[in-house]
Amino acid sequence: MQIKGWRLSAASPFVNAAAGLALFFAAVACSKQETIAPEPAGPIAIAAGLELPAVWATRPLPGAVSDVALSAGSNGVLAVAYARGGLDFFDFDGERIGEPTRFRLKDLADGRSMTVGDLNVTVFPAVTHEGTLKAYIFSPGLMAPAQVDLPIAEDRLIAGLCSGDAFGAGLMRIAYWTTADSSVLKTGILNEKGGDFGWTEEPPTQANFPVTACVFSGDTLIASPSSDSAASLMRGDYSALLSLDDGGPLKVSTDYGLTSTDIRIRDGITITAPKAPSALTALGTMQAGGYPGGVVVVAGETSKDVHQVVFVDPSALTSPTEE
Repeated sequence: MQIKGWRLSAASPFVNAAAGLALFFAAVACSKQETIAPEPAGPIAIAAGLELPAVWATRPLPGAVSDVALSAGSNGVLAVAYARGGLDFFDFDGERIGEPTRFRLKDLADGRSMTVGDLNVTVFPAVTHEGTLKAYIFSPGLMAPAQVDLPIAEDRLIAGLCSGDAFGAGLMRIAYWTTADSSVLKTGILNEKGGDFGWTEEPPTQANFPVTACVFSGDTLIASPSSDSAASLMRGDYSALLSLDDGGPLKVSTDYGLTSTDIRIRDGITITAPKAPSALTALGTMQAGGYPGGVVVVAGETSKDVHQVVFVDPSALTSPTEE
């Protein structure tokens, strides 16, 4: 896994998790030799006042949303965690998948699909309100999302987590931090064999600041000391970081968080975007749902006491010549 040492910038909600280091630490499938990290590519300019259109929304939801997550793959799944408790899964037609549950989650990470026997399952890692690590599983054969333990030995209470691509080394990479020491990110690879989860732990990363959000951008782990929610938007050579900070506007950075730009979400003909989003996720490449430029997902109050999840078209960022 590549960890790059970026400068701390007061203008940005992000700094790299390994600030002060200019080395990358190999993932399981990479060389163990420490190597000087390459310089980042030049940032892509973002026009001032850029707006992204809201193109789809769920029906009104039963309450305020605390977090959202997406699964990559041909059968995309939207996971929605509620502030007062509860976890729902939706397909990209906006229909609830399975029965509602009362699981209480404080952080939810993007999922991955896998095949166990003859079953296709989608796995979302999460942190419960009690500070434990769990996985929440959807399968067409389940009536409701199932909760299972993750095989991660951690005695301290978990504060937050993020997930990313394992690049063939396993199901997904997970990073998390604890309430006892939020300046250290612990990482590893979640894998599966014979229907059982396994965990390959990696060396921890010292962030040198209290982490409030993290995100994997390809093989790079980046952390924030101020953002409430963060996501990576990658499509081909395009790479951007998205973030929300204390109910403020959506922010985007194309230089690994050294600088950021506010982006406004424009209401659709029949879609109202939340003015102060409470949760965020994104995918640059979608294999389901008909989003050729990728998708940004935000949640929040769209009108008084009405809470929805809204899909936003980021083609102006990811495919500007196609706009």
